[in-house]
Amino acid sequence: LESDLNRIASGSGSVPAPGATYDVVTRQTAFNAMDAVAKHGAKGLPFAFVSAAEARWDFDSAFEGTPVEWLRRYLIAKRAVEDRLSDMGAEGTLRPLIVRPSIIWTWDNPGALPTVAAFILGNRLGLPFVDKPVTVDTLARAIIKGIETSEESGIKNYEEMEKMSRSLF
Repeated sequence: LESDLNRIASGSGSVPAPGATYDVVTRQTAFNAMDAVAKHGAKGLPFAFVSAAEARWDFDSAFEGTPVEWLRRYLIAKRAVEDRLSDMGAEGTLRPLIVRPSIIWTWDNPGALPTVAAFILGNRLGLPFVDKPVTVDTLARAIIKGIETSEESGIKNYEEMEKMSRSLF
């Protein structure tokens, strides 16, 4: 979105429409969906949002004016959704389930394995800003578990997603 790099950075290789921004695609779309569920659903319905592990970073302002400035806009949009969903959870309007994966991968895409391996290594070395990648299956099972389990809410990191995924079956 906002950058031709999305074709590379996006795991899906998507090519966004002209004028598409992270604000429109992420924030506005999620806000519209949250409003629709809140208006037409029962109080406290679960609402799952796939955010990003990097949303916890506090140094992304350093990206301004650099070739990766798009990453800052991406994280701003993700955080805006997280904040609004958390507020709606505090009000009892929705039950927020916010999963924060970093790299999402599948064995069906072997081209991603060098990036996945680098992130796994960085995480194992204890780099504070590198989360372990999760598989698409782990992410999906964690979301299903979170929706099915009324006690689950809030922000879930890769460790919590893995635990939720394992407990589903």
